[in-house]
Amino acid sequence: MGHRDLATTFLNRGAVYSELGDFSDALSDYEAAHEHAAALGHSQYIAFALHNIGYARYTLGNLPGALESMERAVDADPEWDDGIPELGRAEVLFESGLLAEAEQLLATAAVRLSRAVLRLEHAESEWFRARALMGLLRFDDARAQAAQARRRFERGGQRSMAALARVLELEASLTEAVRLSGGPSRAIARRGAREAMTVAAAGDAAGPTLGYHPGHAARLVAARWLVLAGDLDAARGVLAELPRGMFSAPLTMRVQHYTVQAELAFATDDRARGLRAVRSGLGLLADHRSRLGSVESVTAAAAHGVDLTRVDVEAAVRTGRPAVLFDALERGRATFAGAGRVTPPDDPEAAALLTEARGLLARARELGAGESKERERLTRRASRIQGEVRERSWRHAGNAGAVQRPATAREVRGVLAAGSNGSVVASFLVIDDVLRCVRVDAAGVTTVDIGPADDVIERVRRLSADFAMAANDLIPAPLRAAATASLARNLKALDTVLLAPLHADGDLYVVAREPLLSVPWAALPSRGGLRTSVNSYVARGRTHARPTGERKLLAAAGPGVRHGAAEARAVGQQWPGATVLTGKDAVTEQVRTALATHDVVHLATHGQHDADNPLFASIDLVDGPLFAHELDGTPLPGSVVILSSCEVGGSSQVLGGELLGLTSVLLRLGARAVIASVAKLSDELAARVMPRLHAHLRETDDPEAALAAALRDVAEPVPLVCFSSVEGLAAG
Repeated sequence: MGHRDLATTFLNRGAVYSELGDFSDALSDYEAAHEHAAALGHSQYIAFALHNIGYARYTLGNLPGALESMERAVDADPEWDDGIPELGRAEVLFESGLLAEAEQLLATAAVRLSRAVLRLEHAESEWFRARALMGLLRFDDARAQAAQARRRFERGGQRSMAALARVLELEASLTEAVRLSGGPSRAIARRGAREAMTVAAAGDAAGPTLGYHPGHAARLVAARWLVLAGDLDAARGVLAELPRGMFSAPLTMRVQHYTVQAELAFATDDRARGLRAVRSGLGLLADHRSRLGSVESVTAAAAHGVDLTRVDVEAAVRTGRPAVLFDALERGRATFAGAGRVTPPDDPEAAALLTEARGLLARARELGAGESKERERLTRRASRIQGEVRERSWRHAGNAGAVQRPATAREVRGVLAAGSNGSVVASFLVIDDVLRCVRVDAAGVTTVDIGPADDVIERVRRLSADFAMAANDLIPAPLRAAATASLARNLKALDTVLLAPLHADGDLYVVAREPLLSVPWAALPSRGGLRTSVNSYVARGRTHARPTGERKLLAAAGPGVRHGAAEARAVGQQWPGATVLTGKDAVTEQVRTALATHDVVHLATHGQHDADNPLFASIDLVDGPLFAHELDGTPLPGSVVILSSCEVGGSSQVLGGELLGLTSVLLRLGARAVIASVAKLSDELAARVMPRLHAHLRETDDPEAALAAALRDVAEPVPLVCFSSVEGLAAG
């Protein structure tokens, strides 16, 4: 047989193996097909083989490798436009947790597949899009897409996929009832269970397809409905019909299996069994996350753990035991905390693309007021390049090793008891639209109800607006005075609402998600002069002795900061042997290197947090912006980083509750503390505060104490926050 015949034969046999769910043999055949297609020099065969290699890798759990193969397929045959490449990539993005990106790509795929009259693939794109829409909480759209896919599968005689689509319709209704409605009536739940079991029978008759067993998927939905209906024996019987562990099922179905097991166990007061199911599911997600190489991918993967962590936390609330609730919160948060990768990838093309984007934005920055169209053109082009860099990062494989071990209330109490100043750890959460706090100190653990979450969110929003006006010298003095008065009122109100119930008179470690991470905690009146630190989970921190030797400091000033150069020089004077970069010397390469090699890095620059694309949060340097994305994978040496920049301390909360932004990236990569502004900070105020901060930091090597001391005698509120770890809680 010639290369053409052999390539065709291996492709066809690989497709059969895929249909049977034997993806290891399918991958071997697709790789053999690629060898023969390459020998033949046939671009379409090469592309098809590479795409199928990617699909097999995806089913075997190698998501970065899958995306890499699929991108090579597009490069091999750029004219391939029937929607198949988009469909394959979208499926991988969905499994990675990048649901919004997958949904957008699936919309494009559906149009192209329809145009190419690929009816069954078109239906498959609608089914996957329904899954993404459900994860994005667009339940009506998800049901409509799933129903449309089901009808197409039925017309095409695809009974297995039709059953899976019907399961998805039922699952969308179930998830909406659980998440948004406070739970359905028992009658509705029983009806949902009956419908799911009817689909299970049809799915059993149709058999598995592409690694999915529709009968198993339907039983998982039926069991969840039965738990909601209170028919626990029936739910147990349905789960008993499923294979133990469901090891051959896709990741999302296996996590769902553990979620249902946990729900049933907690409902029957078998807390030990429920915790085993939760830990098994989180362990599965941790293993999944360890294969992903970029901070964004690791963060996005939390989307698959939403229901599992919700079940864990809700069961903990029902116990009425604050320590149990604290432990449940940290189990979920820690699974996706920490670095995505411990060594940077060798990706010179991505570096070149970022350099190009930086140059475009630097040119746009220099344009005058009458050149807005050219500025917009350059910015759009830079944005397209940034998108390409994002996609390249998703192809990086993970090598981060162990996932962060969650802290427990007992462990935290032990650390706090070793101190002597009445330290408090305050872990905030929202349940039923009420903001609550689990308060931990050396004496014990308690739960405090703060009040309606919407009221606090509105206060935080007003704070941001007040800081922006108060810091703007171009606004007339009377308006700035009004903003300053409003700022003081809102800070006092938040102090009363958030801190007064906690009785925190010593060190305070705040654990929260947005919008509470945007609160300038150190600026609240009752925190004057006190050590305050913030993080999105109880991060393990410093256990070493204070350094006594010389520490390396770099201070750099960016363009357009009125007092930036003077601030950098003043900071440098606080540290013997400091390196100070100003003017044309303050370039991105120098700063990027310093972050990986210096103990203290101070950046007196303008910056911005990109809420829509948080890994492109940036700080401005003379040759353009330094993006958070450029640091992804660069190990930091336990450094202290001070970002004297407006609002660059902001974060975006992505699906699953995880956070992205420059601050979170620096912490994930190894910084032991990041001091950054969460609101507008005037250049003049920063220039006054920062030298004092560094004088204290040099003497104490204590970032929280240094910030508290620097702000103690400042008359106006300063929105600087220290993001760091619980000192004394050993890393592990």
